[in-house]
Amino acid sequence: MRPRPLALAAALLLGAAPALATPALASPAPTPPVRTTGVSNPPGVHVLNGDSRAARHVDCPAGWVCLYDGVHYDHAAVALLPGTELTDTERLELPDGSRFTGAEGISAWVNNSPVAYCWYPGKDYAGTATAMAPAASGNAYNDALKSLRPC
Repeated sequence: MRPRPLALAAALLLGAAPALATPALASPAPTPPVRTTGVSNPPGVHVLNGDSRAARHVDCPAGWVCLYDGVHYDHAAVALLPGTELTDTERLELPDGSRFTGAEGISAWVNNSPVAYCWYPGKDYAGTATAMAPAASGNAYNDALKSLRPC
């Protein structure tokens, strides 16, 4: 005996009915707390890794200058648009409200920009300039990088 086309269609529809039913709406995920003060870094500064406690390497994007809190290019990291100047690296803020670096200064840098930079061991470009050539990277020995600008 051949199945009837109507019976077959009815069976398919009834079998597929649960799959076509609308699923119950899930409750939305809780919204994380939002800082009301906001991060007030200078224009041209972008936070790459906002966690200074965990050692996690983040690559420096092409065309940017990057600063790292860890000597092995890990921990907190920020990227600067070419031409951005920083008079005091201690004033950089992370999204959790902490400072990018304290009085210790910056440990390592990468210059993936076409702009030659100079870093200084003192705030407001005080001290002897150390060159940061384009397409180069280096360490700021003893966390000495406190300010930087294009040379």
